[in-house]
Amino acid sequence: MKNKTTKLKGLKAKVESDPQYKVPRRIYDIDAKPSKEEPKEIAESLLKKIAPNLKINPNLSQLKFDKVKESILGSHVLYQQYYEDKPISGAWIRVDIDKDGRVYNLLNDLVPEPIIAKAKKTEAKRKTTAAAATGELSLEEAKNQALATTGATSDSSNEVLENEMVYFPYNGIPTLAWKILVRTSKPRAEWKIYLDAKTGVVLDKANQLKDRDGKGKVFNPNPVVSLNDTSLEDESQISTDAYTEVDLRDLKDNGMLDGPFVSTATTLNRVKRTNFQFLFDRQDRGFKEVMVYYHIDRVHHYIQELGFNNIVNHPIEVNIDGRQDDNSEYSPATKSLTFGVGGVDDAEDAEIILHEYGHAILDDQVPNFGPKRTEAAAISEAFGDYLAASFFADIKPSNLRPTLGNWDAVFYSGDEPPCLRRLDSNKKYPKDLSSPSEEHNDGEIWSACLWELRGALGRRISDQLIIAHHFLLSRTATFENAANALITADKNLNQGRNESAIRDIFVRRGILPNPRRKNKRAGTSFEEIASNVSEK
Repeated sequence: MKNKTTKLKGLKAKVESDPQYKVPRRIYDIDAKPSKEEPKEIAESLLKKIAPNLKINPNLSQLKFDKVKESILGSHVLYQQYYEDKPISGAWIRVDIDKDGRVYNLLNDLVPEPIIAKAKKTEAKRKTTAAAATGELSLEEAKNQALATTGATSDSSNEVLENEMVYFPYNGIPTLAWKILVRTSKPRAEWKIYLDAKTGVVLDKANQLKDRDGKGKVFNPNPVVSLNDTSLEDESQISTDAYTEVDLRDLKDNGMLDGPFVSTATTLNRVKRTNFQFLFDRQDRGFKEVMVYYHIDRVHHYIQELGFNNIVNHPIEVNIDGRQDDNSEYSPATKSLTFGVGGVDDAEDAEIILHEYGHAILDDQVPNFGPKRTEAAAISEAFGDYLAASFFADIKPSNLRPTLGNWDAVFYSGDEPPCLRRLDSNKKYPKDLSSPSEEHNDGEIWSACLWELRGALGRRISDQLIIAHHFLLSRTATFENAANALITADKNLNQGRNESAIRDIFVRRGILPNPRRKNKRAGTSFEEIASNVSEK
């Protein structure tokens, strides 16, 4: 699926094409003007303009307005497509509009008009077949047929929850179908079943039952923190007080650690518990699976609570021990995480888990963010550090708060307390940039700014602002680009109330020039100053 900048009937934007229908599926980076009209009017005006590109009727006669949903990102206007006065299942279009009335994104799952024409021809042919000679399935026949497909045992209590005549895009072509939602007790499931309204053939069937909760034991975030004991070593006997029993939310019904936002699917020989009781200790390999599932799921829900419902909105696959060295990684190619087992196993420390997940978040917001040996790469490392440190700071002893990876670091750190890195360095820009560039070291400049921001504005405001500003970055953003993006994001989210505090932090660190000092930077090295003076 290739992205390209194109014009859509007078609209300049980037486009992702639908591989099946060959029409724009996603339209983004739209060059649109602000508008004071209501979101619905803005959306309809745009849809009429680009209808030829979407291959739908320009009068939008096939679309029915559903709702406007508000979020931190603006207004989201939804329409469903109808054919012959019946909804086409899954055929929706959403127009995303920012708070200034600019359309910035569109997601299209409509069936193009040429495919609708094929459906009409198919429908005409079906009316002449022997299978259709008796007409459509009655509702009662459809219910009985649906129940028969569920595989429910004879002693199961069954209930039809919903029924509707729709068009189902079977092999891409809308086909008249009964949609039947059936609840069964044995097996426990809620089946959404689409039956061909003429033949009774099953077109699609899926269990829609909300995933269940399980139980597990975790470190929260690690035993050095929970026991407040920096003398621990990898081979130490860990007290039961270091463990916390937790709910594992939204598990699929397969007995494994699979959920809507994280899956251990790439882990070899992973654990399975049909009773959903994953109560392991660290000597059990399954303990690391519980750690990654619980902590990634938990931080993802927190990010959603901040107003971000469109970031890594899929199960990220995790291999808990795919590396034998003391290192872990996020793969932009496979969108997966892999953890190492050198020293203290990385997946035993929730701060290491969240640091790596931070890369996934940024990559989802800005694909391929942070090429090697750039300031953007340092921003990526710094955000992972900040995410982990900020998320757990309020439950950590004061001496551990500005540090991360205390448990992982007992194997290699000579610091007290042991840590992977700190977020309270006194580094300044640009004099403390490493040469050659090393993103983890340089990231300490950026993470220190974010940590100061948290201290000045509080956790929730800072976390929201920091995540939001990523949407405004390019993949090669510099520290200065990102600082200015934070200010822009604050104007959008908080009417600029925090601009003074943000500027103060980044001016003091040298990332933004100081207007009171003729735009000199606080972090300019003495050698550069001396060179400039001598040249004069």
